[in-house]
Amino acid sequence: MSIRIVTDSASDLPWDFAKENKIKVVSLYVMVHDEVLVEDENFDRDSYYKLFEDEKAFLHIPKLNLYSFVPKTSQPNPQDFEKAYLEQIAEGAKEIIVINVTAGLSGTTNSSNLAAKKVMRKHSDVKIHIIDAKSASYPEVILIRMALNLIKKKKYSGDQIAKILREQAIKIRTIILLPTLRYLWKGGRLGTSKFLLGSLLRKKPIVTMDEEGKVHPAGEATDVEEGLQESLRLSLENAPKEPKAFSIVYGSRKDYAENLAEKIREKYPKIKIEIAQSGGSVLSHLGPESIGLITDYTDDEYWQ
Repeated sequence: MSIRIVTDSASDLPWDFAKENKIKVVSLYVMVHDEVLVEDENFDRDSYYKLFEDEKAFLHIPKLNLYSFVPKTSQPNPQDFEKAYLEQIAEGAKEIIVINVTAGLSGTTNSSNLAAKKVMRKHSDVKIHIIDAKSASYPEVILIRMALNLIKKKKYSGDQIAKILREQAIKIRTIILLPTLRYLWKGGRLGTSKFLLGSLLRKKPIVTMDEEGKVHPAGEATDVEEGLQESLRLSLENAPKEPKAFSIVYGSRKDYAENLAEKIREKYPKIKIEIAQSGGSVLSHLGPESIGLITDYTDDEYWQ
């Protein structure tokens, strides 16, 4: 029985890897002023992040009700997922594993579910399994790689793989350092009083994802250097075992990512560290300077 994979662009899955493994990636949308950009393989991440560099982008003149650039994103619609499912079915898929950005951050999972129900009504011999990754970006990639490994073993059904992935999703820890609060504030996710207080105290908040895929405060730092060190500490705090690997996701500040990688190597010289740039949909609301540290505590048996 042929089992295939579908994901969304919030996964930051490398496009070459997706093509090589016949994975369909459903794109999210990014709004820049009056233009809607598709977060596909042609999306220019560096140019997008440059829009954030101008301090004027964060001015608001109440008397004129004037706002400048405010980052906005939009989930794929059900038709986008339906197209991906039908393409996989046309290529012989009988079961489809769909790994989505957490429902705690996006309505993407809802769109994929609606499309799955419609497609399965028309194709009664096809099963589509929706997996909430409980996070965004490289936690999705880790689950995708695990799914591929399980599919290659040819001893698991789609139902079994879906069950394993749901169990393993909560064993991936995500820690995110926010060097500035301005993006949460501009995107309407932080009140003005908290923004002003945080800016006054020069706080660098650190957040994490819980088992429900929701964002929670995890700590804070007075500068980026301290924040990177604290992010690493939090990623290891009360860990169930030694980490399997680390992924560092950045937007515009690769130097922050490389700095964090060096701190990890000092402690774990032999553990794999992967550094990757995030797409626009993930960091639009957190800010391009944000750094995500993803620590893999998944079970070894599913990688053998």
